[in-house]
Amino acid sequence: MRSNPFNPLLLLFLAGMLVVQVTAFWNVRDLIRAGYPDFTIFYSAGSIVRTGLGSQLYDDNTQYRAQKEFAAGVHIRQGPLPFNHPPFEALLFLPFTYLPYFTAYVLWGLLNLLILIALPLLLRPHVSLLQRASPMLWSFAALAFFPVFVALLQGQDVLVLVLLLALAFVALKNNSDFAAGCCLGLGLFRFHLVLPLVFMLLLQKRVKAFSGFCAVALALLLISVAVVGMTTTWHYPWYVWQVEKVMGRGSIVPSDMPNLRGLLDGILTPWTTPRFTTISVIVVSLVFAVFAARKWRSGARATHLPLGFALLVVTTVLISYHAFAYDLSLLLVPVALLLDYLAESTSLTGRTRLVLLVPILVLFFSPLHMVLWLHYGRLNLLAPVLLVWWWGIAQAISSRDAPSSQAMA
Repeated sequence: MRSNPFNPLLLLFLAGMLVVQVTAFWNVRDLIRAGYPDFTIFYSAGSIVRTGLGSQLYDDNTQYRAQKEFAAGVHIRQGPLPFNHPPFEALLFLPFTYLPYFTAYVLWGLLNLLILIALPLLLRPHVSLLQRASPMLWSFAALAFFPVFVALLQGQDVLVLVLLLALAFVALKNNSDFAAGCCLGLGLFRFHLVLPLVFMLLLQKRVKAFSGFCAVALALLLISVAVVGMTTTWHYPWYVWQVEKVMGRGSIVPSDMPNLRGLLDGILTPWTTPRFTTISVIVVSLVFAVFAARKWRSGARATHLPLGFALLVVTTVLISYHAFAYDLSLLLVPVALLLDYLAESTSLTGRTRLVLLVPILVLFFSPLHMVLWLHYGRLNLLAPVLLVWWWGIAQAISSRDAPSSQAMA
C-alpha cells in the first residue's frame, strides 16, 4: 500500500471537522480576549513568579488577584482558576508575562502550531506513512482532531507533552532508553499523564529509562525549590490534594473524563460510596498497567516497538486519574503509529483492521465530542471507544507474536 494516504474523501472529512471547530472558535472569540481560557493559570503563575511572589504561588488569594489584573471580565469565577501544576512550569511562562495577556495567548498558540508542524518531521524517518505525505497535510489532520483544537483554544500545555512523547518514541527506536526517560521526565508538568507510562516502562525492567526519568525529575525538583522555595515546594502535593477535594471548584468533573475513572464513576457512583469507587479505579488501573506492560513483553524488538508504544500511551490515557478533552491530544502519536501499521501490514484480518481503524474515525468526529462534552457533560462515554481500541492494539501485538496463527486466520 504505497498510495498517498490523503484521498479526497478523507480530506473532505477532515476539512468538515476543521470547519466545525473554526466556527466554534469564532463564536467564543470575545471570551478568549476576556480571559476565559485555561491559559489564565499559566499567565498568572508566570506573573506571580516574575513579581517576586513565588513563595505565594499556591495561595488562592494571590492567584485570584493576579488573574483579576488581566481577566477582570470573567464573571463566572468567584475565585481563581487554580494553577495546580508543579512550580517549575511557572518559569516556562514567565517570559510571556512581559506581553499583554491576549498577545501572550496568541504567541503561545503559534508555538503550539509549530509543534504540530514539527511532529511529522520528527516521526517521519520512523513512520513510513508520514514519508508519503506532506508534513503540512499531517498538521492539517492534527488540527482537525477535536482534542487538539480544545488544547489550542484553551491555551493548554498538553501539546508540549505530545512532542515529548514523540521524542521518547524516537529515543526508544534508537535504543536510547536513558534519553527516552529524560524526555518523559521533562513531561512532569503533567505528571498524572507521565507517571503511568514510566511505571509501565519500569515493569518492563527498562532501568535506563527509569534512571533518565529520575535524573530529570531531580533537576526539576531543584528548579522548583529555586523558583518558589522549599516550603512552597513541599506544600505543593497538599495543595493539589485540596484542589482535588473541592473538584477544582467545578472544573474537575469525573463524568467529563474519557478514561477509566470517568467510566467507573458513572457506573458505580449511584450504587456505592466514593471511597469504593476510588479503590475500584485504582485496582482496575493497576490491572490494565500490568497487562499492557506484559503484553509488550517483546517490545525491545523493532517490529513490536510502534505497537507496544501505542498500547502504553492509550493505556496511560485510560488509567490517568485526570483526563480532559484536550488530554486526548496524546493519542496523535498512537494514531500515526497505528495508521502506519495498518498501511504496511497485508496479513491482518478484517476484524483486526476494523477494531484498529473505527475508533480512530470516531475520535476524529468532532460533533460527537461536542455533544458529549458541551451538551451532556458525559465525555466519559468515549472511554468504551478507547477500550475497544486498546483491545485491538493488544490483539495486534498478539498476532505479531504468533504469525503462524495469524496466517491460518
